[in-house]
Amino acid sequence: MIRRFFLCFLSVVFLTPSVNAESLQALAGIEQTAYVFAMNDAQAYYDNPQVIVDAMDKRLRLQACSGDLEAFSTSNANTVGKRTIGIRCLAPIEWTVYVAVQVKVMRPVVVAAKALSANQTLKASDVKIVMQDISDLRQGFLLSTNKVLGQQLKYPVALGTALTPRSLKQQKVVQRGEQVILVAQAGSMEVRMNGMAMEDAVLGDKIKVKNNSSNRVVEGVVQAPGIVQVTM
Repeated sequence: MIRRFFLCFLSVVFLTPSVNAESLQALAGIEQTAYVFAMNDAQAYYDNPQVIVDAMDKRLRLQACSGDLEAFSTSNANTVGKRTIGIRCLAPIEWTVYVAVQVKVMRPVVVAAKALSANQTLKASDVKIVMQDISDLRQGFLLSTNKVLGQQLKYPVALGTALTPRSLKQQKVVQRGEQVILVAQAGSMEVRMNGMAMEDAVLGDKIKVKNNSSNRVVEGVVQAPGIVQVTM
């Protein structure tokens, strides 16, 4: 991409040495074309995106295009962060230049409200919501505190750091050998039995449990600490 840019740049500068000011392509128009193209792309995927266009080199001399400028990109339309937009003219002299833009998308994300330690179980006072540019959050982000409360950190996190799905581990709410309540639905009736967990589990896990009355091993889904939903 860089090599191609310089080839295009050199061809524009050195092949049009006699172009006068009146027949030069306005760089502001090129920048505006890049802006509109990048903004349209971003708006197809995000609400209220921001597009910042890097100013072009004012020494660039381009023959004025007799037709509409054509914009294109080799990156995905939903790319946030830095993008390169190509601007092409076909007549009277064919040329192509590349304009650097940055796409920003602000979102309310979950961050650490204080310095947090590894294996810490998160509570409401440990986190807060702040607006951040998600183009800077390459490791991912979380939009709701409900997704993190009760979970544990895999590693220490500094104040203000955005929490990511990879930084969290769910806290085990059932331990192997623990006595649990087996809950089964029989029509409109709910039946509860005592059982023993055969393995560790977090919320939503499917685990094996032993019914204390029948000694039968069944599978169920952990619904809450010490509660396993089973099918009769």
